[in-house]
Parts: sequence; C-alpha cells; structure tokens
Amino acid sequence: MNAPAPGSSRRRFLTRLFNGPDTAATTELTPLAALRQQTDGVLWAAVADAADNMFVAGDDGTVFRFDGDSWSLEDFPGKPPVHSLCLHNDRVYSVGWLGFICERSDGQWRRIQGGLNAIGTENLPLFEIEVDTAGNLWAVGDEGRIVQYNGETWHEHNSGTSANLRSVLPLADGRVLVAGAGGTVLIFDEDTWSPIETDTGCPIVSMAQLSDHTVIAVGGEYDLNDGEFRGRIFLFNDGLWQAVDTEQPLPRLRRVRKCGDNLLICGDDGTAFRWTAEGARRLPTRLRYDLHDIICLDSGEVLICGDGGTLLQETAARPGATTQDNQEQQHWRVISNGETNRTLRAIWPIGKNSLIAVGDSGTVLHIEGEQLICRQTPQKLRIHSLWGSSPKNVFAVCDSATILHFDGNEWSVAHQGNVDTALLAITGFGPHDIFAVGDSGYALRYDGLMWRQIETGVQQELYGLWGQDSQHLLAVGGGGLILRWNGERWKSFSAGTDQDLYGITGSGLKKLYITGLAGTLIRFEDDAWHRDFSGVRSDLHDVDGSNGIFYAVGSNGTLLRNADGLWEPEQVACDDTLQAISTSNAGTYAVGSGGTVLIRG
Repeated sequence: MNAPAPGSSRRRFLTRLFNGPDTAATTELTPLAALRQQTDGVLWAAVADAADNMFVAGDDGTVFRFDGDSWSLEDFPGKPPVHSLCLHNDRVYSVGWLGFICERSDGQWRRIQGGLNAIGTENLPLFEIEVDTAGNLWAVGDEGRIVQYNGETWHEHNSGTSANLRSVLPLADGRVLVAGAGGTVLIFDEDTWSPIETDTGCPIVSMAQLSDHTVIAVGGEYDLNDGEFRGRIFLFNDGLWQAVDTEQPLPRLRRVRKCGDNLLICGDDGTAFRWTAEGARRLPTRLRYDLHDIICLDSGEVLICGDGGTLLQETAARPGATTQDNQEQQHWRVISNGETNRTLRAIWPIGKNSLIAVGDSGTVLHIEGEQLICRQTPQKLRIHSLWGSSPKNVFAVCDSATILHFDGNEWSVAHQGNVDTALLAITGFGPHDIFAVGDSGYALRYDGLMWRQIETGVQQELYGLWGQDSQHLLAVGGGGLILRWNGERWKSFSAGTDQDLYGITGSGLKKLYITGLAGTLIRFEDDAWHRDFSGVRSDLHDVDGSNGIFYAVGSNGTLLRNADGLWEPEQVACDDTLQAISTSNAGTYAVGSGGTVLIRG
C-alpha cells in the first residue's frame, strides 16, 4: 500500500469521524418482524448478492434465506452456532463453532469439516470467512487458526501467533490481512505471514478496505475508568496503524462494511452509523440490542442483524427523527425527592388525581399530582401488589401470605395466612370477588366473607394476574407458565417461552400483553400468541395500558411505549429498576427502586 497524499479528504474526514453536529435524520433502522417470530437467538452473520437471495445465520445452526417474498428456515447440519457467511460462485459458505465449515449448493447444506477430530478433541472455532480476488476462501479463528480453500483443498496455515483471530480481509492487491485479540494484525504476502505493529491492545474484530491506500478496522476494549466497553476505530496506511480519535464515546463496535461509496458500522446497544461524502451520522433505531453484521445490496438497501432475532432495515425516517437517541423529547420526569429510599413495587389509582404506591417495609406513598406524602403500614411487611374497588376499599398483598386492607384512613390486616409464602399479585371484579396469587403456586379467592385457598396444581411462582371477569382470569409465572381460570379451576399452558413472566394486562380477551425476563414481550391477538420485539435485554417487570397505548417497565430504567404496534424506548432520566406502571385518568406513573416515582406529561 502506498500512503495517501497528505491532507487528503478521506484522511481529514476520518480524523473527525463522528465529531460533527447531529442533524435531522433522513433514514432510520426499523425492525422486521418476520424472523423475530421464528427465533430470539443471536444472529451473528448476514450475506447477500441480490434482494432475492439473502441469508442470515446465528446460534444453534439457525440459517434463514430470503427469496424475495419470505424468509424460510434452512436445514443446517449439526446445529452449531454459525459465526460468518460468505457467497462465492453461487454457493454459500459458513464457519462457526467447533471449526464447522459448511457449504450450500443446489439449495442443500453439507458439512465439509469440523466437530470432533480424529482423536476426540474439539476443532478450534472459526469466526469469519471471506473470498479473495483469485477466488480463494480464507477463514480465521481461535489460537491463531487460519484456513485457506483454493477451490480443491482446505489448507491450515501456520500463522505464527496464538492470538484469537476474529477478522480476515483479502486486499485488492492479493495480500490478506487478519486481525484479532490484543491488537494482533498479520499480513500474508508472498506465501509468508508477518506481524504488523499496531501499538494497541484493543481486540480488532472487523476490517474493510476503503481504497487502494486505506483500511479501516473496528473493535472495542474495556475502559477501567468508565467501567464499560468502548468502541475503537483504526486506520492502516502502508504498514502504519493509527487510532482515530472521536470526541463522542462509542460503544463496542462489531462490524464495518464498505457499501459502494458509503461506509456502514454497527455495534453494541443498537449502534449503527452510515458515512457518506457529507459525513458520518448515527442511524436512529427502536432497540438496544447488540448488532453484529450488515448486508449492503447494490441498490443501496441495508439490513443489519443482531441479538434477539433482530433484523433491521434502513427506511425513510419518521418526521422529527434525530440522529441521536438522547436528543429525543423526554416525556418522563422524576418527581420523587427523597420521600423514601425504599423500593416501590406497585401503584394503584384511587381517585381522579390520586394514587397509592407501596413497597418494601410497609412503605406507602400517597401521590396527589406531583405531591408525595410517605407513610407506613403498622405491619411493615413488604407489599408486592395493589387492587381496589374504591378509594376506601383497597387491598395489598404481602410477604407471609398476608393481605392488608385500606379503608381510606388506616391499614389493617384482612387476612393472615399460616404459610411463609409471599403473595405477589392481586386483582378483583368487585368488593366481594377478589383473587390473589404468589409463590409456589399459592392462590386465594375472596367472596366478601373470607379468603379461601384454591388449588392451582403448580409449584412455580405466580408473579402477575389479570382478568376480564371472575370466569376469565390469567396468571403468569416462572418458566413461562400461564394459568387460565375458567370460573371453576386453573389450567396451565405455555405461550412458547420458558422465560419467567412477570406482568400481564389487556384491553380485553382478544388482546393481551405479557412481560418477563430478558426483554420478553408476548402478545395475544388474532387468537394466537406472538413474540413481540422489545429491543431490550432488561427484565420487564410490569405492563399496563389504556386507550390503545401500552407501557412496559423494567430494570436499568427501561421504559417502553407501544402506540402503533411497535415497542419503542422512551427516554428516562434515571437508571433505577422500575417495578410497576399505572395508566389511568389520574395520569401515567411508574415507580421503582430507591423510591423512584416518574410521571409522564
């Protein structure tokens, strides 16, 4: 490589990468639901040579093909995680765990090599495969592994390094670069691998050739000062590696692709950038999943795959969309000011402008608009959930199978169980028809005279409860359990997940939402259960809605809104765990750890 001329426009641009002011976005990344309904695993790899011949692949041997009309799951041998895909001569090649190398020809996948070797040990995994200008395939992996296919045989190279390699880049002049852990970079020239000094310990995970003179490389390393991974960008010119300074901190970067005259970069936390001659701009997204690979079609169409069955398509931006998520309007405000530092676990409206929030150690927070008054129940038990038929008839379920009653002035014990079991959820259909559920499948029903236990037939925790009436009731719990009450008995079933389920709400029996562990969002509509795309990994503890608008809340200040069929994150000025959400005529509020109270409006 020859060094570019001093002061070249490319060099000037790259040294100020991502430093320019943000402007109104013209495009954004929107999720495609087609794959989300079929997988929630990580999609590591993507490749295409036309709009009607696209592939994405990931964990458990998951490979999907798009034929121009629909995505279909392919039969993949051995079901190992697939890390990278490559198209060559109408064939698709993949590499992955246990050193699996597979080939797709005539619509069928076959394993070429990989798995356990002849002496019963595992082959080293491979992480990227690319084709060079002469038609050779190159793959790299752990412990310095480099494999070449010349059209007839696969040949293992002696790389001279034990570093884990993650990226391979065949150059236009016939040489090959590989890179990986600890800033390791090797170049293959005249049948010899030679190390290149990079002066960095940052893992390099992806590279792209920008011109005859310039290669760009990306990766990420842990920043001890910030306590998180930070993205890094490097330039390679005639054997010299140089770090690119960015004024704005970047999350860990996973992939860089040259797309015509454009450059696409993606990474953690839903990060994606496009560079054009006008500069680099972040593409707004509706999610926070890590993004791993990019498809760039000749038409300019871009698709990006990532965690949680994520597949994103670049589309025209919504009116008012900006290139930085943190510039979006913040609808939520924190109104708590140290009234309590106890975790608040439930909230219930008791009047036009009044609500009660409850939580640990019997904490009770009375909310009047934005005025908060903190009190405490005499029993000082942890309160998990609330329901009331009127401001003077509110019930709260607690630890030790205890149920408290609020008459508008005082709290008293309405029921004291003889078991050491926490009651976690409560709902009702009038002052004389109330249900409560909790740990170990424990369930109670109140008939206006007394609380009676009703057998559920399960031992899992029951975290959430919702019903249309006393003949149509649903409880959700551990391991994806859902119980249906038909007026006489409970019956268990599954909605297709084994994740713990925490919250449930609905606008009727025809439309329900359930939230749970690790961003789980399940919707019942059109007489079928659907896996909704949440775009987050956070545990979602509660869900509520009214007038067709639904909200879900969870850990790390996660707050999602669904007004048009898609869940989108809303900006919240806190990172506390949010435990409960209430939407009513009294307003929309969320509560959580540290006594946090949020109001929307």
